Amino acid sequence: MTDAQDRWEARLAEHTVYRRPGGGPAVVLLNGCGLASVAWDAVVEALPGRAIIAVDRPGRCGTVNDGLPDLRQEARILSRIIGDDAPAIVVAHSMSSFQAEALARLHPQAVSGIVLADPAVEASAHSGRLRRAGAASIARALGSAVRAEPVRRVAAAAIRYGMRHETSHPEALDDELWRACHDTPEALAASAAELASYGGQAADLAALRAEQAAPAAAPAILLEGKPFHPAGQEETLEAAFSHLEIRRVPQSRHLMMLDAPEEIARAVDDLGTAAAPEA
Repeated sequence: MTDAQDRWEARLAEHTVYRRPGGGPAVVLLNGCGLASVAWDAVVEALPGRAIIAVDRPGRCGTVNDGLPDLRQEARILSRIIGDDAPAIVVAHSMSSFQAEALARLHPQAVSGIVLADPAVEASAHSGRLRRAGAASIARALGSAVRAEPVRRVAAAAIRYGMRHETSHPEALDDELWRACHDTPEALAASAAELASYGGQAADLAALRAEQAAPAAAPAILLEGKPFHPAGQEETLEAAFSHLEIRRVPQSRHLMMLDAPEEIARAVDDLGTAAAPEA
């Protein structure tokens, strides 16, 4: 193997994957920045009998993050994880919507449909973009800082405070498994790396859209929590997918998996019905 292949295989091995056998198409759950697969528990319960693939990126579940997430690499890793369960329905929250669309574009055989759960949307390729070298330096500095116990406690408390304002059910965040998502130095360092990579991943997705000069073939359902996306961001997503249905979910804020798990499950079921072959 080359050094690049070795690094890729190592990063693939650091992704933790929970699989539940069941009927298809399989449902792949992708976490937003700073979250872990425990966030999807209510959605998993709302999809009884369905095959589930929940993916935790490096830095969660006892693993260690090493470097910024790369959009094309993450799409390749997700394609490998889905494997024989393809084509699958991908449910992407927040920033992971970048990876879901990249997966549909670069590995279309892996995806039958996408549910965008209050996704991140960038109408401009350069909005908020950091140079990759600068982003990596910032992530390393923050990752080192949170290894000091006082800094770790403050950072974890700040994240919990922010999350409580993004859900109608803040009591759910007091669960020990939720707290473990962002209580360890490894998890906090991973969150810093994911956040620092935001601009680069957004720019890479814009470049991929321009390179292909066509919408992603996979149908998508956009679930919007309050505050709803501006019209310009909705138009960006409408142009990005060959078929996009927009559903507003007024009872939900950003952490939609807590506020409206049944709406996510319904969107999954609707895409599954649409993808099912005719008898």
